[in-house]
Amino acid sequence: MIYIYYTGIILCSIYVIIQVLYLILLIRYKKQVFKPLDVYPRISILVAARNEADNIMRCLESLNKLEYDEGQIEIIIGNDMSKDYTQMLTENFIRNKAKFKLINLTGIEYPQTKGKARVLAALAAESTGEYLLVTDADIAVGPLWAKALVSQMVHNKCSIAGGTTNIKGDSLFSKFQHVDWLYFMGIINTFASINKPLTVVGNNMAFSRQAYLETGGYEKIPFSITEDYALFKVMTKNGHKISQGMNAETMVYSQPIATLKGVLKQRKRWLVGGLDLPLYYRAMLFVFGAWYIALPVLLFFDWHVALYFLIVKDFIQLFQILYINKHLKLKIEHPIAVMIYDVYLFLLIPLTIFYFLLPGGTTWKGRKY
Repeated sequence: MIYIYYTGIILCSIYVIIQVLYLILLIRYKKQVFKPLDVYPRISILVAARNEADNIMRCLESLNKLEYDEGQIEIIIGNDMSKDYTQMLTENFIRNKAKFKLINLTGIEYPQTKGKARVLAALAAESTGEYLLVTDADIAVGPLWAKALVSQMVHNKCSIAGGTTNIKGDSLFSKFQHVDWLYFMGIINTFASINKPLTVVGNNMAFSRQAYLETGGYEKIPFSITEDYALFKVMTKNGHKISQGMNAETMVYSQPIATLKGVLKQRKRWLVGGLDLPLYYRAMLFVFGAWYIALPVLLFFDWHVALYFLIVKDFIQLFQILYINKHLKLKIEHPIAVMIYDVYLFLLIPLTIFYFLLPGGTTWKGRKY
């Protein structure tokens, strides 16, 4: 039993050290300041949509309000065999709007890949932009989103870029997702700033056409249920530079997931796609998950030690969240959710581990992989 106790001490100590390092990175993070270009290149915005009738109008309306020269932008929506009113709503909205285009996929395109990767392969083949921007049908972008992402890529001389994804919702469950996503995005952005990029997020990313074509396109990239990470991995392997922005201009808002099961499916998809992450990132994920097992074990042995670790960790975590919001020019929107964020994690992380270990494939957007 003593070995279990000291293993718990070691795991919790390593976790707190990682948290301190993350806080230091956030404090030292140099924000990507939006610097407008004199002339903006032609861009193509790619949107994969499958059964998004509840969300597609919000997405299309925000894209229609983008500040970008009409002749330099095209927005291509890929209807991925939706069984609801996604196609009808899209057709009605884009009528008489020349910059929009709808492609209805039949399921036979690019049989060598599937899912969202197949949709993006088809949309990219139809696009004409020098830069390709990707978002999802449940996302609302800000007016400067496209300009800011493209400017970020041009000024930083990079071939792939990402922004920050936020969550907006009214329920306590959605407020926890808001805190969770910002915390996760802070990790992605800060580690990229020290040349240790983790990934780009597929609902808020951009890449140059040239770099994309060098990969052979999604039809040539080995299939992954996390298509954003698959593209990121190939591009960085090809020597292309990545830029991650943690600022208000490149921030987008996603709809929250309505159910706990839906969040667990999302987490499982991420974990499956991240199995080939570099060893140091897999080690960090292991320590992160182990904390939520090790701390309750320590509580059983010595509640004083467990409480000490918890207080220190939550104090550090609070400052991390404050700095993330500061970089994004956000106020703390949901202080109660921030204060009890660890309660959410102590429920979610063990459930995620259990759900990940369950036999069977991964289900996403009604499809099994």
